Amino acid sequence: MDNERKKQLKQAYGERRPTMGVLEMRCLATSERFLIASRDPRATENGLVARFDGGNHPNKRLQALWNKHGRGGFAFALVEELEYDDAHEDHAEELQALLELYLEERPGAKRIWK
Repeated sequence: MDNERKKQLKQAYGERRPTMGVLEMRCLATSERFLIASRDPRATENGLVARFDGGNHPNKRLQALWNKHGRGGFAFALVEELEYDDAHEDHAEELQALLELYLEERPGAKRIWK
């Protein structure tokens, strides 16, 4: 790949508008729901899967469910999307507020990170 193509790809990546919001990880066997605020749900899902596969996630209950049911035992879904204008702005507080609201509305749901 030449330098010009690399530059174009880098620029396109920097200009993208990723979906942001609340990502849900649901155990299909128990219907337990675990939530996380995410700036990039696909990347978050990939990171979580790698961590669970490595057996070192700090949420012991969730790690135990993963060990028992594996990747096929879980469904990932973006359950709340954050509407925003500027992709370069920090949306951490807004994402956290969205997560808190979603947790309040669903008393049985838990955080992925305890």
